[in-house]
Amino acid sequence: MNTTILLALIIAFAAVFFLKRVAAQLLLRKVGRAALTEVGKRAMARVPQQVSLVKTESPVWNDGAGVEQQAAPLRNEGFKDLGAYSVSTMPGVFLRMLAHPQTYVAAHICDHPKAGVWTEFVTRYTDGSTHSMTNLAPTGMDHPNWFRKIQAERGTPTNQLYREFLTRREWHGIKPVAPEDSIREFEENYAKLSAWRQDRGVTPEEVAHVAVKWAHQKQAAGTSH
Repeated sequence: MNTTILLALIIAFAAVFFLKRVAAQLLLRKVGRAALTEVGKRAMARVPQQVSLVKTESPVWNDGAGVEQQAAPLRNEGFKDLGAYSVSTMPGVFLRMLAHPQTYVAAHICDHPKAGVWTEFVTRYTDGSTHSMTNLAPTGMDHPNWFRKIQAERGTPTNQLYREFLTRREWHGIKPVAPEDSIREFEENYAKLSAWRQDRGVTPEEVAHVAVKWAHQKQAAGTSH
């Protein structure tokens, strides 16, 4: 599952609701937990519980050069390029999907209109768990204990990240997922994570982290002009 897509969506929606409803209050006083909880609920109501990947021969990339920059080193490492996919219910989001037939590592290169381009490596396990490495900046969102995440540096070449992931992932009980099954695995595991998040909700602390991150980004954007 591309966990970072789900988390990026939650962050984006939470930031919008925060901006509309409580950002001004935060500048004057601490926002109560009830208000933060409501922001989290409204954000989660906008997040799709299931997605389908639709193969497309003519993706309208937001940053096609950035996608290719992260895909090319992986093809040189023996990854099979599965092509480009749009994501149902997520307009403007595209994925380049790759999978390594010998090491059972899938690579999801996401091209997001707001969060930019990032890569997530995943290995599935027979016990239903997942090990992941992503170079998307930390989101501040929690994840279930069956999802083990490794944070990577954004600018590191993807072939280096792949080799590092091989040394750091759990080696016992790896599920032998064939490249042609990677799309189905993505869809099924996205739904699994979404169900966990819907059941757990978004905590006030997570919403507050999103708010602070949003404020910093707005401040940085303002000072860059």
